[in-house]
Amino acid sequence: MKFLFSAKIEDVDIIKGILAEEGIASEVTNDNNPYPGVVFDPKLWIVNDADFARASAVVQTFKKSPPPELRPWTCPACGEQLEGQFSSCWKCGAARSGDS
Repeated sequence: MKFLFSAKIEDVDIIKGILAEEGIASEVTNDNNPYPGVVFDPKLWIVNDADFARASAVVQTFKKSPPPELRPWTCPACGEQLEGQFSSCWKCGAARSGDS
């Protein structure tokens, strides 16, 4: 297993999703901070060392691309109105669907 990337959880989640679409297995560590007020960025690791070069290319492409426009959305499960930066509903926990 090789270390690939460390950043805020939102970016780590996006890259992990892109890697999964590419068939590259990865794991996130350091995503639960036991110390309030202290920032620890999560770390993304590539499970199979042979996939590291492809995964590195994904990170470089991600870093070069402009940030996505995050529009407000409506929870598909409970109808709650949410701000764009949230990937899941704070009220019921449902994940944001791709078309929201």
